[in-house]
Amino acid sequence: MAEKLKNPKAKAGIHPEVLKSLISKCDSMKADMDESRGELGAAVKDAEEVHGINRKAFKLVLSLKRMEQDKRDEFLKSLIDYVEKLDLGPQADLFDEGDEAGRRAAQESATAAEDTAAENARRLKGGIKQLAH
Repeated sequence: MAEKLKNPKAKAGIHPEVLKSLISKCDSMKADMDESRGELGAAVKDAEEVHGINRKAFKLVLSLKRMEQDKRDEFLKSLIDYVEKLDLGPQADLFDEGDEAGRRAAQESATAAEDTAAENARRLKGGIKQLAH
């Protein structure tokens, strides 16, 4: 086992003035951190009230933004996997007519049906002959 290095000044300990100075510096930094946390919280609350952001979603996105790309990718793959396995995806709104892709598909299908009906009507009119009286 390695032997501890011996410092002749270690027995004397830290000088009281240095200790007081260090404590003062730490207290000042903590006060600055507390003030910054307060400002950050106020900014997020303001964005929540003015812009309607979701506070928890915003904090998650902020955390994701700070991650390294490979760690973020791994986290997101796992999150999506868990959401799917636990069926935690968003439910359709009762007053919503469906998602945009579904609405467009239904609209395109209806337009195609109308086009087919118009073409069939045109062909029928062209193919029906009047009977002679």
